[in-house]
Amino acid sequence: MNILEKDLEEIIFTTDNEKLRDRGLSILGKKYRQLRIGNYGVADIVTVVREGRILHITVYELKKDKAGISAFLQCLRYAKGIREYVNYRNFSGFVEIRMVLIGREIDTVSDYIFLDDFMENIINYSYSYNFEGISFNYESGYKLTESGFKNKLS
Repeated sequence: MNILEKDLEEIIFTTDNEKLRDRGLSILGKKYRQLRIGNYGVADIVTVVREGRILHITVYELKKDKAGISAFLQCLRYAKGIREYVNYRNFSGFVEIRMVLIGREIDTVSDYIFLDDFMENIINYSYSYNFEGISFNYESGYKLTESGFKNKLS
């Protein structure tokens, strides 16, 4: 069963965060949808949690099909815009920005999939939608099926 990107956005935005967690999507904070970030563009969903002088901001980039390097770069642009906005507003605390990509599948063919091993602020989820509703699966830990390490490295 396929759904459109706007339907995925609607489900995530209107569903209670606890119910989303029950369905596999870890999400915290106040949600904003179609958030204009100056000339950097419009983010699908952004969440914000403030803990004293710390802002935890998460940018969600949604794809109805495959999420990969293009979606990551788009999300990175929004994250940069948010960082610039926070600096423009002279926020004196600490800002943590995470990027979450959600697609029906995650691009495992390109080298994109190795980014999350080295950049802890990138999180990937795949989703499935059927008669029982939507569910999310955290995607990580990808490696080559054949590493080529038959002998010791020299």
